[in-house]
Amino acid sequence: MGTYICVANGTEAGETFTFTLHTFNAAGTVAGAAAAWHTALGLLWNGVAPPADSIKQLIPTTSSIISSSATEIDPLTGKNLGQVITAEALAGTDATGPVPPQCAVTVSLRTAVFNKAGRGRFYLPALSTDKVSAGRILAGAVTQIVTASQKMIQSLNGAGYTVVVYHRASRTHDNVVSVNVGDVFDTQRRRRDKLVEARTSLSV
Repeated sequence: MGTYICVANGTEAGETFTFTLHTFNAAGTVAGAAAAWHTALGLLWNGVAPPADSIKQLIPTTSSIISSSATEIDPLTGKNLGQVITAEALAGTDATGPVPPQCAVTVSLRTAVFNKAGRGRFYLPALSTDKVSAGRILAGAVTQIVTASQKMIQSLNGAGYTVVVYHRASRTHDNVVSVNVGDVFDTQRRRRDKLVEARTSLSV
């Protein structure tokens, strides 16, 4: 019945990560949203014709999505009405170590509204170090990420749960019409909140 928050939860080398999309289906159910999100995440991770349309080859084996959830939002109050949680087992396949967890790949969402309110984004887990050169994400990896993200969104749209940018203040939304990925990491400081730092000191 309306708008749903779709969240993926995962672990990466001692840390945790989440990323979120909003979807809309006026005749939907929270169970239907959860099922559509589960299918879409599988496409993002595994693709149909990997590696061209999947991201698992870019993610270290120490990272995985372990659960997903869909939460229904009350259209009048914006509060949560109900939630369905689904177990996931989507692990990375690259044996190379990860870049620092706060180095996040940003997937940008665009609507037909050409201002800040018409933009959204979500952050994927840290990539493997061999997918980075001179501080930039390799071009081939960027292409895989944007293609896999496109397929994920198309899967949700095709299931009737249209991906949107949700406006909390007005409790309205705009449909996402395109997706893009840059080759420079964004910094997600909150992603290094569980990894305990080991310090070495010397007397002076």
